Amino acid sequence: MDKYRIAIIGCNNMGKKHLAVLREYFSKEVEVVGILNSSPESTEKRAKELSLSWFKSLEEITTETVDGVIVSTPAVTHASIGKELLKRGIPCLIEKPLGTTQKECEQLIKAGREGNAPLLVGHLTSFDPAVIRLKQELKYPIKKIRGIRTSRNAENKTGISAVQELMIHDLAIIYSLLGNHLSKTELTKDETKDWENHAVAKLEYADGAEIELEALRENIDVRREMDIEDVKGNHYHLNFMKQSLAKNGKELTSGGNCLANELANFIGCINKTEEPKVSGEEAKEILDLCLKIESKIPEKELQRYFLQQQNQKSL
Repeated sequence: MDKYRIAIIGCNNMGKKHLAVLREYFSKEVEVVGILNSSPESTEKRAKELSLSWFKSLEEITTETVDGVIVSTPAVTHASIGKELLKRGIPCLIEKPLGTTQKECEQLIKAGREGNAPLLVGHLTSFDPAVIRLKQELKYPIKKIRGIRTSRNAENKTGISAVQELMIHDLAIIYSLLGNHLSKTELTKDETKDWENHAVAKLEYADGAEIELEALRENIDVRREMDIEDVKGNHYHLNFMKQSLAKNGKELTSGGNCLANELANFIGCINKTEEPKVSGEEAKEILDLCLKIESKIPEKELQRYFLQQQNQKSL
């Protein structure tokens, strides 16, 4: 059987993780036929470091050269890169967030339809065995959710806020459990920190569910946890570092590889045996939650933040 040919655009932090998992878990099914970074020099250097071939431009990536593409560039570039590939009929796995605006998400969804190409969005929590088990265990309405997610990426090289980089993982879970029809949204932060690196969101739903999520970029020990309480008093604890779930203090599951699960789904999309488990439409709704939260940033500071986003796009 011929191997599926995959290209990675943006083979840096997350792109290198995709490469490592493809090599470890899917070497019999997949060949990484090349990478493409932001400049010819960066592309060639990284390709040689990783013993890979490389593409000189996006124009070289077609249905004749690849069977699928992983886009793991900064989020502000997803729309411009992804829509060209999807229009060509190339299946794409695009990292989260799908775009930084609703318009960008809509452009990508439309491009996938025009090219009849599957679009899978890299919301890893949807592939976490602990989250999947949580959804199976929940029998009663949710009363409260508390979550914290931190990262050492204090320099913010992503071009997006802590809400879109970090909190979005937890919002993807919230969306899958409760939807995105909020009755109340509040946003605060530590006075000593910028909005780009810290946010605490308090959300309320019409059914009474109360949510508090914190996202923090700082050079401290990483924490990624969530606590869920239902109306019957059952308590669920998710530890995303261990991919574990406990109910009322008893561990139900632990371990697994979210990225391997996600890539298995992507390969299924390529060979037409599976549908994307996180569609462009769902990713657009998750981004909508992010944008509702970000809309609570004071106008002056919001203008500065979006100016930084535009500067990232022009790099």
